[in-house]
This record gives sequence, structure tokens and C-alpha cells, in this order.
Amino acid sequence: MSTDEKSLIVETPLSDNQFSQMERFAAAIIVGAVVLLVGAILGDDIAPGNSLTETVETNFFDPLNEDSTEGDAGYNPVDTITYSVLLVSFVVVISAWLRRMGITSKDSALLALLPWVFWAALGEVNEDGSLFQDRFSPLFVSPIVHFHVAAWVIAVAFMSHAASQSKGVGGSQGVTQLAVLLTLFHAVIYLPQFLMYWPIETASPLVWTPLVGIVLIIALHPFLESMSFMEQGLIQVGIGACFIQLSGWLSMYYDPLNTTESAVLWPLLVCLFAPLIICIILWVIGQPSRRELHHMGLEAGLIPTGISLDDWENQHSSTFDRLEQLTPRAILGTPVILVAMYGQMVDGLATFLGVDHFGYSEKHVLSQKVIDLTGGAWGFAILKFGIAGLIWFLFSSARFEQRHRHLRLLVILCLLVVGLAPGLRDILRLTVNT
Repeated sequence: MSTDEKSLIVETPLSDNQFSQMERFAAAIIVGAVVLLVGAILGDDIAPGNSLTETVETNFFDPLNEDSTEGDAGYNPVDTITYSVLLVSFVVVISAWLRRMGITSKDSALLALLPWVFWAALGEVNEDGSLFQDRFSPLFVSPIVHFHVAAWVIAVAFMSHAASQSKGVGGSQGVTQLAVLLTLFHAVIYLPQFLMYWPIETASPLVWTPLVGIVLIIALHPFLESMSFMEQGLIQVGIGACFIQLSGWLSMYYDPLNTTESAVLWPLLVCLFAPLIICIILWVIGQPSRRELHHMGLEAGLIPTGISLDDWENQHSSTFDRLEQLTPRAILGTPVILVAMYGQMVDGLATFLGVDHFGYSEKHVLSQKVIDLTGGAWGFAILKFGIAGLIWFLFSSARFEQRHRHLRLLVILCLLVVGLAPGLRDILRLTVNT
């Protein structure tokens, strides 16, 4: 770096142990929401009929109860805005704590969470099919299901680290053994729910699907040894848990409970593979630029270590010019970005088919307004494909400091939660007519 370039670096980024004002403000929002929730619950006993309690019950508790007992209750403007603000706040706060704890911020950490997105979607479909008893059903109703998934992810990550440290067993081997045990634990919890509707038979998905999951966990072991123990555990346990929930969905597919109509598979194929083909084409386009940045020791959208965002924007170095030039195309070759774009496209196609061709209704307030304005769910599908393009534009334009790598990953995870997860749920429901 030349003397002129050095002179442009006048600010030292905050250390990983420090919280920014934005992170403190987000934490205050979460604390405030918890205080209001506790106040509403306690107020029901102390001062029945108070406005805070009635507001919380009407806008939050009643829709959740209706969703878990009577079907899709839908969202309202109050809970939509509240959940959105809290989602953003949690992303900011959790990313700060992950950074402070020194948890890995590699893209593979996000990919390790993908099986849990599928697990949540499968669980929601099984709940839609009324396969769970009353004590389990609320756990798979949005947005509770997201907290449910978060609890499993945290527990699995902690146990995977502990298993890797166990005496007498190699770290990776210990995690694989833990994954098998936790998959069996999932089977003990959830398979009895499904066995109330279908008998145990040799060809039953309730028998062979969990076994396939366990075999896959063991078969994947050699390919995951290069990953961190937490990532390995999240992938293996997530896959095992998915196969347990998958057994319920497959049972509904082969032997429907709530309808006499034959199940259809083509919506699943269309919604999954059409966006996949698009993403593969984009990945091929972006690979040359991504490889060039990698050879330079750079990553698309990430500022080199030791430089603040303000200083980076004042750079006129060769490194700056090359990163800025190559990033827009390199973003197309970044798997985690493509996964986020893929989720939006899947959600758009699933909603289009579900509403316009299968007669489903849209439960989200803003989504329904888009459908009303355009006169059909095709408008929502176009919007979702546009959002996929917007995701590329935002990440090709935005620059993250190294201390914000966790924030970048969690932003992508949020896009998966609001895109891929509901999209998967919708297309899985279409196949079994629930």
C-alpha cells in the first residue's frame, strides 16, 4: 500500500468486543418488548381488561391459538410490524454476541442451518395436516416455530461442542454418534404422533424414512470432518430431524387423511427446479469473478481487515478498484446469496400456484394487498422474483466490515426464513392437499 493510500485510513474499526450504538438500540427494543409482554400477562390477573393485555391478546395470542386449532388465522398489521421489528432487532443483537463469542462467521455456518429450514417447513405442513396433538401443535405455528427452531439450533450447537470434547472418542466421531442419538430422540417424540393415524408396516414411510435418515448421517461423516464440530452437528442432526418429519409428510402423500383427492407432485417439481436452474446459471456466470477475488485474498462485499466502512469509501487504491469492479458479478457466484435468492423465487411460485390454481388464501397482510392490487397471485410471484434481484443488488452494492460478517450471514438467514421456509411449506401443502 502506498503512502497516499495509507493516509486515507484515519479511523480504526471497533473491536469485536465492543457493541455499536445500533446494536445497543436493538437490544433495548427486545428488552422493551419482553417487558410489555410480561406486563400484559401479569396485567390479566392484576387488572383484568386493561388495554395492554387486550391489545396483546387480540393481535398476538388469539391469532396463534386460532392458527394451531382451527387452521390458518392470518396476520394483522400490528403483529406484522412487531414481528418485523423484532426480527431485525434479534438479527443485530445475535450477530453482535456471536462476534463477541468468537463463533465462526464462514458461509458454511449458514449452509449448516439449511436442514433446519426444511425441518421447520415439514413440521408446519404436518401441523397443517393435524398430525400433532394439542401440546405439540403450537410449536409448529408461525412465528413460534422460528423460536422452536432457534432453541434446537442452540442446543445442538452446544451439545456438538461438548461431544467433540468427550474423552475416548474422536471429536468428529463423537458428533456423529450424538447426531444418531438425537435423531432417535426426535423419533421418540414425533413418530408416536404419526402412528395415531397410520399403522406400522414394512413399506410404511414411518419405518424406512427414519432409517434412511440415520444411514445418511453416518454416510456423510467422512465429508464433514473438515467442518467445525458445531457445523457438523447442525447438519447431521438437522438431516436426521428432517427425515423424522418427512415420514409424516410422506404418509400424508401416500395415504391422505383429510381429503379424497389424489395427491399431486408437479407443484413441488416446478417450484423447486425452475428457480434452481436459474440459480445454477447465475452461479456459472459469477464464478470467474469470485475466483479472481479469492486469488487476491478478497471476498465479494467484504472490506479488507483493519479498514472501516468510511475509510473504504474514500479509497482510490488498486485493491479498492478491483473489489468494486468484480463484486457485482462475484456475488452471483456466492452460494449463500443464491440460496437467499432461490428462497424468494420458490416462495413466489408456490404462492402463485397455491392461490391462483389450488384455491388457497394468503395469510400475510402485505402479500394479500399485492395480490388484491394485481388481481391475482401472479403479481406476487413477479414481486418475489424482483425481490430476488433486489437481494443481488443490495449485496453487490453494500460493503460489510470484517466485524459485521456475522450480521451479513444473519441477514441472509432472515431472507431464508421469510422466503424459503414459507415457500417450502406452501409447496409441500399443495402436494398433499392440506
